[in-house]
Amino acid sequence: MNTSVRKPYAALDKNSRQEKAHKIEAILSMVLALKGARVLEVGTGSGIIANHFSKCVGPEGKVIAVDVTDQLQVRDGFRFVQVNDTALPFENKSFDAVISNHVMEHVGDRKSQLNHLGEIHRVLKEDGWCYFAVPNRWRLIEPHFKLPLLSWLPQSLRSSYVRLIGRGEVYDCNPTSHFELTSLFEEIGLNYVQQSFEAMRIMADVESVSFPARLVLKAPRFILRLLFPIIPTMIFLLRRQPERADAGSK
Repeated sequence: MNTSVRKPYAALDKNSRQEKAHKIEAILSMVLALKGARVLEVGTGSGIIANHFSKCVGPEGKVIAVDVTDQLQVRDGFRFVQVNDTALPFENKSFDAVISNHVMEHVGDRKSQLNHLGEIHRVLKEDGWCYFAVPNRWRLIEPHFKLPLLSWLPQSLRSSYVRLIGRGEVYDCNPTSHFELTSLFEEIGLNYVQQSFEAMRIMADVESVSFPARLVLKAPRFILRLLFPIIPTMIFLLRRQPERADAGSK
């Protein structure tokens, strides 16, 4: 997350952030009791999601939010820490839950993405969980520049496409495919549970979407599976792989 190169893309609309917070809460609540939990949001943007989770964890819990820029619209209920890159200034195994919502595509190249995941792995407690959402490289419309098939192109051609259409000078995002992403999880030592379909069902209930989109979100699971290669957003629950005893220990 190099602020000298990358511009902020945080969504700041209050209603959409509130709806997103409810979806994230619903998914994390499937595996974790939020009351009293220590929660970290990486890439908080407006702070609305962090504020929502401060109410979920209650006075017994704690919410900390980090970002490379301060775009906060709300500041109540959580502690904000401004960071310079993917490094997180927190102790090992110090959070019950981590939220990384559309952050990894902005942190940089594969090495930076591994660092982002490695820091999540490091600060998660043994029994902690991470809500992790990223855009799919193979989605039909790229979400930041709203251009068809932009992220399908080789990286060397993406900025030229953006300039040709007049949407900017540089394409500075790096979305991954499902295979690329799960390979990164495995390399870092994170187990993953696919939650994209469950998130789509919840999205239809809690987010403001068009009628055609609602029909797709409510489609039978077998139809959604057929569409999975181009699903717009991939959502996972992550947790640390069990630590194995040192083979050389006695």
